[in-house]
Amino acid sequence: MRDYYEEHAYDEVREDFIEEFQEQLEQRGKGEEMELIAEGTPFESIMIKGDGVSICPSTSMEVVYFNCYTTAAYKIDEAVQYLLNLYDISERIACEQLEQIDNVMIYPMNLSKYWEKLEENHIAYMPYRDMAVTFQFVYEMEDRFYCKDVTEDHLKQWGINVVELFEKVRYKEPEEIGTEIINLYDDVKESLENDPSIILRPAEDIQEKARQVYHVYGQNGFGAVFYPKVMEEVRKKLGDDMVIIPDDGFAAYIQTSEVKDISEVEKELQFQNEVKEATGEGRHALSGHVFKYDTVKKSLVTAIKPKIEKQKIR
Repeated sequence: MRDYYEEHAYDEVREDFIEEFQEQLEQRGKGEEMELIAEGTPFESIMIKGDGVSICPSTSMEVVYFNCYTTAAYKIDEAVQYLLNLYDISERIACEQLEQIDNVMIYPMNLSKYWEKLEENHIAYMPYRDMAVTFQFVYEMEDRFYCKDVTEDHLKQWGINVVELFEKVRYKEPEEIGTEIINLYDDVKESLENDPSIILRPAEDIQEKARQVYHVYGQNGFGAVFYPKVMEEVRKKLGDDMVIIPDDGFAAYIQTSEVKDISEVEKELQFQNEVKEATGEGRHALSGHVFKYDTVKKSLVTAIKPKIEKQKIR
């Protein structure tokens, strides 16, 4: 395994893994092909291409990166071999069983960064401020995930557009998308009390304002906040005054405006995005905006209105 430069590690690990995956498929001599779901985006997964009738499980590229680089638990060739063995013993499911509107989940990503890849692969997406709301079929069985892109062809088949699809799929119950709503104060307090490596750090040191901050995510990361029933649960805890911060594509922080001035929050978010870009984690930068929640329309709205330049009178 080659040495990876930290700022390019994800891209290099991904490249090596895909190359090794293809090589091992050729060595198997079964005429198998690799398939990438959400290719080149933060929610990319890899699997053996189906036969058009059935589909095998898939594995998130983020999981691959975590195991092959972050924890270095596997060498890349070992990880590929492990997954191929897993796919061999895992049950395939019928494509028609997967490709149902009831199985569609929302996956938001940065619009400017990924729109070319989305267009190139004919993936259905809906522009939403500076984000692209994309969709995947997701089905879980015996701890195995089966997924596939929702494409423009699916929309034609159903006779709907992306806005209509968005409205059809976003009213799932929180438990259906694996939602976690974690209070920051409680989470930090528990860590301080239970982690023996933290010495002489009393839980009372936690800022009281942390009680007004929640970490929210689902199977689809930040996508959880697009589900009204999830936001209703957060609303019960914080009230109507909710500021939604896209920490990255995989989670949101939701807090009251009393915690910090909204303009300061947005500046901090934009700075964090710049840091992500500089350290090779740019794929995690989702949006440069913080949002509020419109309880009537049940949708996100930008918390700070864009400035309109005044025209000089001549």
